[in-house]
Order: sequence, then C-alpha cells, then structure tokens
Amino acid sequence: MQQFFTILGGMGTLATESYVRLLDKRTPIHRDQDYLNYLVVNHATVPDRTTWILDHSQPDPNEALIEDIKQQSLLNPAFFVLICNTAHYSFDKLQEATEIPILNMLQETVNEIKKIKPDAKRVGLLATKGTLAANLYDPYIEKAGYELIKPTPEIAEMTEDLIYHDIKEAGHSDGNKYHELVRKMIEEQGADVVVLGCTELSFAEEMDPETAYPVADSQSIIVDRSLERALKLRQNNKN
Repeated sequence: MQQFFTILGGMGTLATESYVRLLDKRTPIHRDQDYLNYLVVNHATVPDRTTWILDHSQPDPNEALIEDIKQQSLLNPAFFVLICNTAHYSFDKLQEATEIPILNMLQETVNEIKKIKPDAKRVGLLATKGTLAANLYDPYIEKAGYELIKPTPEIAEMTEDLIYHDIKEAGHSDGNKYHELVRKMIEEQGADVVVLGCTELSFAEEMDPETAYPVADSQSIIVDRSLERALKLRQNNKN
C-alpha cells in the first residue's frame, strides 16, 4: 500500500473508533477509492498512561508504543497519528524512535483555539489526572499567550468518572456528565473556551455535541490535520 499513514490507537478503543469515524466522514468522496489509505494499530493492551505517570513503578506504556512505532516504521508510513493525549507525556521519546513524523495533538489543539474563540484569554482544560499532573498542556497554552484554567479537584474527579467509569469500563458516554463538566469550567471557573484534552472526552463530544459553550476538541482537530496532510500527500503524488 502506498501513500498511507499509521494510526497508533487502542488508548482506548472507543476513542480510536471515534477518530476513524470522523476521519472517514470528513473525507471528500464519490467512490470507494476516494477514502484515505491508513493502518489502524488498535493496541488495546498498552498499559494505562495515567497510572504510569502517577506511579512509575507501574507498567510502562512507552515500551509497547515504541515497539509499535518501530514495527510500523518498517512499512514506511507518511506519518503517525497518536490517538491519546496522555501518551504525549513521552512525545519526544516516541519521536526519537523513528524518523517518520508523529503529529503532535497537543500543539495542533492549542493552535486551533484562535479559530474557535478568537477573543479567548482564559483556556480551561479537561483531561485525565495523568495529563493534569504532568502539566502536559501547560507549556503549549502558556506559550500561545493564554491563561490556563485547570479543573478543581471536584471537576477532575467528575472527569475521571466519565472517562474511566462510563467510557472505558462501561463502554458508553454520559452526555449529562460531559455537558456539566464543560459548563462548570466556563461558568464557574471562568474559562473562555475548554480544551478536551482526552480522546474519551472527544468520544463524549461525538456522541452528544456541546452546543452551548466553545470547546477545542483535541481528537476532532487532529482528524482535520490528518485529513489535510493525507490529501496533500495524495495530491503531491498525482503531480
């Protein structure tokens, strides 16, 4: 297969399926051959990223991810997409494992805020405890000139409940919980826009879109960047 990219997924599987659905839905098509060429690595047994970040004595997810990257690099994809915000904790280490570019979901998400909410000054963040504890989004948001608003302990617990209990464990989202999280960040914490810094939250957004408040959906944004890059690759190969 030529002109393809590799999706590093399975973290979790529902979020990976959400990425693929959005990608296919947004691809301009008139026939089967218009869809994009890609490989999905749904590595569901990659150890939990948050568990490891909070306690490095726990199984290290990077070993599995680096193995995936090295295996897939032998096939020479045009680029990689890493479908997990928290896994970006080791982004530099993962990129060092290959010469093939890995799209940076965190950077792309923050870049998009100016289009979603041009007058935003305060950016709220909903994410896993691992992403929050490691301050993964902090340098991107602050370098872009925004004030970062992190969730209160109560909101962080509510977010974990939605991510782990509803989506990862039970296999479904809870729209009311999701919308309440966004509302709290906007109305109670004073954020102008909320970054969905976990692909399970992106799954919740796909299942029950937020219409009352502006959100920067990390997975939706990386879908668009993947699509742009893949279509440009296809066009360049036609010329």
